[in-house]
Parts: sequence; C-alpha cells; structure tokens
Amino acid sequence: MLEYFGYFAAVLIGISLGLIGSGGSILTVPVLVYLMGADPVNATAYSLFIVGITSLVGSYFYMKKKLISYKTAVVFAVPAFVTVFLTRLYVLPSIPDIIFNFGSYVLFKRTAIMLFFAILMGVSAY
Repeated sequence: MLEYFGYFAAVLIGISLGLIGSGGSILTVPVLVYLMGADPVNATAYSLFIVGITSLVGSYFYMKKKLISYKTAVVFAVPAFVTVFLTRLYVLPSIPDIIFNFGSYVLFKRTAIMLFFAILMGVSAY
C-alpha cells in the first residue's frame, strides 16, 4: 500500500521540481526509503538515476530549440559525475555499517545517511 503513496509522492516531486526547480535527490531519497522500502545506501544511487533520467527527458525540448549552453552543462556535469563516482567507489564503502555505539544506542550507516539528508533538507529550506 505504501508503494502507491510512493508513486503519488513521485508525481508530486516531479510537479514541484518542474515548478520551482529544486534538487530532486533531496526529495526522492526519503520517498524511496520510507514509502518504497529501499535501503538508504541504494536509494541514494537510485535517486541519482531517477533524477538524471528525468532531467534528460525534461531538457529534450530545450535541446531541440538550442536553448542549452553545453559548455556550462559540461562545467557543472563533469565535476558532479566524477565526485559521485569517486564517492560511491571509495567513500561510501569505507563507512562502517555501525558508526558508533553510545550506551544502548547504535548509529548505523543507513541512519546516518538519512540524518545527513534531513540536515541537507533543512539547510536547503533555510
């Protein structure tokens, strides 16, 4: 049943991104985790794929009208691709599944990722 809410939330995310142009991964990761049941580590990769394909499809008509500065796109895209690739290849695997224990509390990698996205959402909203 939550999957249907996930699909509905995906439509709302698409509409809101189309209207205000905000970052899609920030909204997509919580939907994938909490409504679609994806693991947070995998959800970050899925969201990059989903947002990337959606952006490519959305920019098609702008490409046809020659309204895209490809030089500017490359300046932003290449560092982003390299950073994401290196982060997923080296940084994410090096983070242990259990980050730390404090008494009976255990901070897991998946929880830390969701906390990071929550902080990022707060900073973006501010």
